[in-house]
Amino acid sequence: MAKRGPKKKRVDAPQTGVEPLRSQNIMIGGHRTSMRLEPSMWDALEDIGRREGLTVNRLCTQIKERIEEQARRRGINPEDADVTLTSAVRVFIASYYRRACTEDGHQRAGHGGSDPFVGTPFDLPPSDEAEGIQAAVAVGGNFPSPGPVPAGSAHSHLDA
Repeated sequence: MAKRGPKKKRVDAPQTGVEPLRSQNIMIGGHRTSMRLEPSMWDALEDIGRREGLTVNRLCTQIKERIEEQARRRGINPEDADVTLTSAVRVFIASYYRRACTEDGHQRAGHGGSDPFVGTPFDLPPSDEAEGIQAAVAVGGNFPSPGPVPAGSAHSHLDA
C-alpha cells in the first residue's frame, strides 16, 4: 500500500454563517489528541501561529502548559481543573485578538456604524440579493474604508 501524504486543505469560497465543528488531530507534548473547533477558530489558530512563528501543535501545547501551571499556582492538581483544552484555545484566540484591537483597526473595519455583523460570518446580503446571491465577506484584513466619522462619535477623537 502506498503511503499517503498530508491531507490537502480544500479551498472553498467563503461561506456566510457559522459552520459546524470540525475535528482535527493535534500533537500536545508529543501525544496525539483530537480537538473540535469551528473552522473559523482553526483558521484563527493557524493565523496566530504563523504570526508568532509557532505551529498549531506547539501553540496548543503552550496553551495546555499555561492552564496546567495556572491550576498548580491555585493549588489544584491540573488533572482536576475544570478547564478543557478546547475551551482554553477559544478563550486564548478571543483574548489574542482583543489585545490586538486598536481604535484605528475598528474604524477601518467599519465598527461602530450600527451594524456589528458587517464583514463577519453573520453578514446578510441586501434583501434584493437574497435570491441565492451571496454577498462577499471581507477576510484577511482587507477592511473597507468607512466614510467620514461623524463628530461626537466614538471614533471622532481619531480625527483630532
